[in-house]
Amino acid sequence: MQESCQNKEQVQKHYQNIAVNFDELWTYSQDFIIFISEKIVKKLEFKSQDIFLDLGCGTGLFTKEINNIVGFDNPVICCDISANMLAQLSDNSDYKCVAMDAVEFSRQSYEYDKILIKEMIHHLNVNEQEKLTENIFARLHLGGKFLLILLPPTIEYPLFEAALSRYEELQPDYKYLVELFNKTGFKTSVDFVEYPLSIPKNRYIMMVKNRYMSLLSSFDDNEIQEGVFEIEQKYSDKDILEFNDRFVCIVGEKY
Repeated sequence: MQESCQNKEQVQKHYQNIAVNFDELWTYSQDFIIFISEKIVKKLEFKSQDIFLDLGCGTGLFTKEINNIVGFDNPVICCDISANMLAQLSDNSDYKCVAMDAVEFSRQSYEYDKILIKEMIHHLNVNEQEKLTENIFARLHLGGKFLLILLPPTIEYPLFEAALSRYEELQPDYKYLVELFNKTGFKTSVDFVEYPLSIPKNRYIMMVKNRYMSLLSSFDDNEIQEGVFEIEQKYSDKDILEFNDRFVCIVGEKY
């Protein structure tokens, strides 16, 4: 089982650095945001009275759309390791923002009905993943649901080869996470979601240069420059990059 690719300080620094541009870097289209948010709402079966925790929420890119769809009676609990990311939400009474490491937060006395972790679990090592899952189970109300969304073992992103190889070395095995859910006591189900993306090559290269994925923060400036050159050469005949974004969705229900 792989360890996370960066320590906490590196992760926090990465997200602090890109906080201002995060939504611009990650908003492929509003249709994409709506599509993923609707999938989350369906899988977590929200009720307006639910206490909802978005753990690793970032700038609230999906949190806000989910809230628009559901209309929660209670403020959404938004936790992220980066205070700069949370600053995009902190002036809105619909959200209770907590700048804290995920495992540390899971030890706090909060209780909740529904929990979302989207593309954050890879920042935790195996022991942290186990502690987090156990703590969430303990504090989740009976009948509550925990949705974990992560990328699959391989991706189609038009990245340079070194980045794709490093991704495959470091990405957590979703099958292990399913086993962890089951061992913890959840009733577990797994599903896969796919969305076709079409991004102008120049925009995608800008995203890579800005290290839009935390994975890219493990490459220095020269390596990024070389990687961009590789992408430009590989896709020299294309102005638009088309590829599928795939996600693994693991739902755990406490019953």
